[in-house]
Amino acid sequence: MNELPSFGIGKNGQTFFRWDEPDQRRNDRLFFAILLESTIATPLALRAASWQRELGLRGKLIAAKQLHISLVGLGDHDGLPMSLVEAACRAGGLVQAASFNVSFDRLSAFGGGALVLRGSDGIPPLQTFWRSLGATLADSPLKPFLANSFEPHVTLLRDRTRVAKLGERTIEPIGWTVRDFVLVHSFLGQGRYQLYGRWRLSGQDDAVAAM
Repeated sequence: MNELPSFGIGKNGQTFFRWDEPDQRRNDRLFFAILLESTIATPLALRAASWQRELGLRGKLIAAKQLHISLVGLGDHDGLPMSLVEAACRAGGLVQAASFNVSFDRLSAFGGGALVLRGSDGIPPLQTFWRSLGATLADSPLKPFLANSFEPHVTLLRDRTRVAKLGERTIEPIGWTVRDFVLVHSFLGQGRYQLYGRWRLSGQDDAVAAM
């Protein structure tokens, strides 16, 4: 069974969700995320390349412009349902939150052979924002996509053979102020992203569309 459901709108105008068997043709992934600003992403990509050499890893590095923190996944699809994109954009525009600081101080293995950054304290401000986003989505047609827990991380590369053997290590903290979040369409296997929405987080606990 798929971890995430398929989304659609029936002839009666009602939204529906369907759990199908995995389909290799699903090449379109949609998710809410926080993209790293270029001033953070560019030097981090260089550090990731250095860690790759140091640790003897061979996996493909994530491009600087695609480094991100995943927030909520909205499924993998065979062609992106625009009804889903529209529902996600409506929900994203309703999120109320202020900008906040994050800091990552651990380099560790994660699921799927991913080498990631993590925060030793769980990054409480990010957890708070995730809950705020989840509360908004829970009152929308996207509720079935919500997860019960959230493990903040930034994926740097994937090497299914070697990363799993690595132990966690402490690194110099990498931090920045999160000022917006985005809706990303990932073309799986192509290394390409398309943004369908970007919402700026203000200092007055409201989200302002920044398209």
